[in-house]
Amino acid sequence: MKTKEGCLVLLIGSSLAFGSFAADENDKGKAKEPPAPPRELAKLDIANSKEGSIPGGASVVKGSWSVDAGAKKLLAAPEPLVDAWLEFGPEIREKGATITASVRGPGGDRLKSRFGVGLYGKNGFQLRLVPVRQEIELVRRGEVLLRRPFPHDPAEMQQIELSVSPERQHWIVSGRVWKDGGERPEQALLEYKIFAVELLFPLAGRSVLFATPFSGEPVVFASAVVMPGPAK
Repeated sequence: MKTKEGCLVLLIGSSLAFGSFAADENDKGKAKEPPAPPRELAKLDIANSKEGSIPGGASVVKGSWSVDAGAKKLLAAPEPLVDAWLEFGPEIREKGATITASVRGPGGDRLKSRFGVGLYGKNGFQLRLVPVRQEIELVRRGEVLLRRPFPHDPAEMQQIELSVSPERQHWIVSGRVWKDGGERPEQALLEYKIFAVELLFPLAGRSVLFATPFSGEPVVFASAVVMPGPAK
């Protein structure tokens, strides 16, 4: 014989079970919210920088850099003719990251500027576009580690992307370049594996823009952003 207390427990249990079932059914009908995108590690706010200034959070290491406020561009000047180098954002230490910048290096048939982006400061990696040879290069501490052909028109703005990600005892470095406004290539233009013991110096430093304006005209950067982790 069921007691009043037993009936009450049964009734409550049934109600809870029904409530759980109803909640599950309601959840099925709801679209799952997509995961929040990762926060950027650094971004050059060129558009809101004053004429002749340097964007906030950036430091000139070498060369002459300034903002053209009317055009909303950051310029690496041709004088003095040096390997101009600008760093921005926080130091990234022993973590994967991806830097992407929009850049143009105008030039004639013979004199063409070279330019690119880098991660981890002077001891890190740089991805360099070399229009005079129609190539792209992966560079570290002044040494060219890898070259790949990349024909392009110096008059066109390019998107250039360098990504570094850890994988067990080594790092995978990849690079992409594509016409600004075009579709980002699914496959990397170059990929390089380097073991941690080969580095000699740890991967630690700020993000980099650099240019050598051989053409006598400024190299023009329209944007630069750094995201955590490998490129996706």
